[in-house]
Amino acid sequence: MTNSMVMEGRICDPDVMLILTSTERTVELSDFVSQQNWVRGYGQDNSFPAPKAAIECLRDENVIGWRAFWLGLLLRCLLHHSSEIRDFVHERFPQDRLSVVEEADISGWYPAIRRNFEEASDMLDTIDEHLTAIDQWVFIAYDGLEAFDAAGSYMPIRALVGFWFDRLRRWGRLRAKIFLRSDLFSIGRLNFPDASKLRAHTFDLNER
Repeated sequence: MTNSMVMEGRICDPDVMLILTSTERTVELSDFVSQQNWVRGYGQDNSFPAPKAAIECLRDENVIGWRAFWLGLLLRCLLHHSSEIRDFVHERFPQDRLSVVEEADISGWYPAIRRNFEEASDMLDTIDEHLTAIDQWVFIAYDGLEAFDAAGSYMPIRALVGFWFDRLRRWGRLRAKIFLRSDLFSIGRLNFPDASKLRAHTFDLNER
């Protein structure tokens, strides 16, 4: 078995959440997100809120507020990516609740998600239950996160990793693939309960 096949197998392992990279060891995400069960959850392109704009919108928020940001962005990505998931959700939730989530600008959808965090979580619980019922995985890929640190805040990165670490036990078929430069990874900087246990869900490309 080639090294590339081993690497791809580890990255696609549902129990692997964090993939540590470097300027020398990177992954071409387009090879993964082109697959049907991969969704880009964040990247440095115009379809996602720019780090500076997001930091400005959430300037008075703590890490819980940033978790709401990532939850809302996840829900939006799933609804926009898959017509099957979108139709499924629209059949089960009132249109007025979904129309707010689908607002284009962060200043439109974020406050609603922040106020209704549990309702948004329920939507994602329902999606995960549906994926379990149809025996399907969905992997959510995040990269370009160093732009948040460069823009002056590590909190978005800490919130994203903490959010998904909690969901490892809550969701069975929704799984994150967080591509993070190894120089930005630090248990001390993450600073959330049980962060030390994250190593069991980490794949370090630099050790290969």
